[in-house]
Amino acid sequence: MVKGLETREKMNNQLLQSYYSTLAAALDARDAYTAGHSTRVAKYSLLIGRAVDLNEQELDLLNKTALLHDIGKIGVRDDVLLKESRLTDEEFEQIKLHPVLGESILKQIEPAEAMAPLLPGVRSHHERFDGCGYPDGLKGLDIPEFGRIIAVADAFDAMTSDRPYRKGMPVEKALAILAEGKGTQWDPVGSLVRSKVH
Repeated sequence: MVKGLETREKMNNQLLQSYYSTLAAALDARDAYTAGHSTRVAKYSLLIGRAVDLNEQELDLLNKTALLHDIGKIGVRDDVLLKESRLTDEEFEQIKLHPVLGESILKQIEPAEAMAPLLPGVRSHHERFDGCGYPDGLKGLDIPEFGRIIAVADAFDAMTSDRPYRKGMPVEKALAILAEGKGTQWDPVGSLVRSKVH
């Protein structure tokens, strides 16, 4: 009986992990150029999380949060999300809503307590350490830790990935930009472990 319960628990955990990965893959499928983005951001986030000594439970939550960090982009119109040229101010304002939309979407999933630990990181992954980010203009350590970690991982992947309008930059250049932005755009601790990302 105990063996059966353990097997069932293991299967439930596998199904749950698959659920997070499937949601991320569904989002990434909207745009061929961002395919795999959520998975890569999760991978880089875990490397940073390990470097700053998060425990296994925290790493599991960070992985789930990073996989779903852009889930709010489901609510952004295709003509804005997939636009290849420069966004207008109005279009950029629509893009800036995706962290709030993501939080709102995840709040609909039951049981609510399973999603609650993911919400702060999803909402805050575009905040900046200097307070100039969005959606809330949080500053420094007021930004949830997962949001600070995912911001570094997200930026690294965005810089090194090809887009329709530009080629991804070399890893060394992206790491130099992360180093330059520590303490302003990114958490200095997360940026200090930049060499772990690649």
